[in-house]
Amino acid sequence: DFEANKQYILLVTVQNEVPFAISLPTSTATVVVNVEDVNEAPVFTPVEKIIRKPEDLPVDSDLILYTATDPDTARNQKVTYKIRNDPAGWLNINKDTGLIKVKSLMDRESTFVQDNKYSVVVLGIDNDEIPATGTGTLIIELEDVNDNAPTIDESVIRVCNKESSPQLLSVTDKDSAGFAAPYTVQLQGSSHSNWTARMNDTKTGIILTLKTVLDSGDYMVVLRVSDNQGLHHDSTIQASVCDCKGADVQCTDKAVAGFGISSILGILGAVLLLLLLSLLLLMFLRKRGGVKKEPLLQEDDVRDNIYYYDEEGGGEDDQDFDLSVLHRGLDNRPDVFRNDIAPTMARPEYRPRPANPADIGNFIDDNLKAADNDPTAPPYDSLLVFDYEGGGSEAGSLSSLNSSNSGGDQDYDLLQEWGPRFKKLSDMYGGGED
Repeated sequence: DFEANKQYILLVTVQNEVPFAISLPTSTATVVVNVEDVNEAPVFTPVEKIIRKPEDLPVDSDLILYTATDPDTARNQKVTYKIRNDPAGWLNINKDTGLIKVKSLMDRESTFVQDNKYSVVVLGIDNDEIPATGTGTLIIELEDVNDNAPTIDESVIRVCNKESSPQLLSVTDKDSAGFAAPYTVQLQGSSHSNWTARMNDTKTGIILTLKTVLDSGDYMVVLRVSDNQGLHHDSTIQASVCDCKGADVQCTDKAVAGFGISSILGILGAVLLLLLLSLLLLMFLRKRGGVKKEPLLQEDDVRDNIYYYDEEGGGEDDQDFDLSVLHRGLDNRPDVFRNDIAPTMARPEYRPRPANPADIGNFIDDNLKAADNDPTAPPYDSLLVFDYEGGGSEAGSLSSLNSSNSGGDQDYDLLQEWGPRFKKLSDMYGGGED
């Protein structure tokens, strides 16, 4: 240890393994050992420190000052501190002083606490060129406080509605024995009218009994359980009451998929409501479809436009047309041959359709110019054959379309009786010789 002794002087002698026959002087030598200083890790005193603290210490309260010393006295080094292992994250430490404080509330009933003990590993690090680290362990023995109310383990029970047997409910308190049993129980709300509850002989369990005959179904029973310090908690038990007798619980009335009467009535009501809504929707659609739509053009609407009629003319016979007349005319056409010869020049390139609708105008203009200059577009410069009526036609030649008279003897006053749509014609041709 350099700090204890920096130099050692040793005297070394040498002698014969077999003693000499006569006494002879021995040879000696002096060895001087100079100890070189090296960096040593800080040392916590003690290495394992045990303290007792209540589990309900407030946040940011001081826990303990846990420091380490550096054995390298000649180096004048500084030790800094940090927590290496804090499983629950309850503590923090001042890196310069080593003061440990409470960062979050501690809990003796946590899974990180074993036998009421919580362990934290603290590091002490010097500031040498190559830092050395010392380790210390802080063990906190947590003192219990009454911070957990008792609770009931069971949440669902099944009983018969006639001569039902009592139900034993278990009670659990995470606190130690000094803050747990004996327990007390009280019924809450409307549960008094149908149920009784009392503690068993050891005051650690609850005996719940149905005292009246109830209809089969699910009932909520609220129980308030208190420990020996008066800390309480309200637990809700779902009691399934079945139509049976005694301790043998047989819920035969719940064979319909476990639904009660109220559930079945609710489902039937929903189905009826859905049918009613469907009927109303159907009536609305039929009423809406029966409304007569307004015509696009009113009867008295007069416009200077061309009117299109899809009515056949009187006396037109277009059902029994003799198609043999056309075939005989085609059979008598002259023997003239036609050969289409496509140009051999290259076709121009057409633009593809643009993705942006704003460019559709330029797209149409460009492709129209390309089509006008396309030599491959029909019609080609070839012989075109036409069939004229007249020669070979059994119907004979058509005469020129001439009126049988000059129209002077026509009575155009009838146009005035045809309504407002023919008013223009009536003004043009009716009303006198002019």
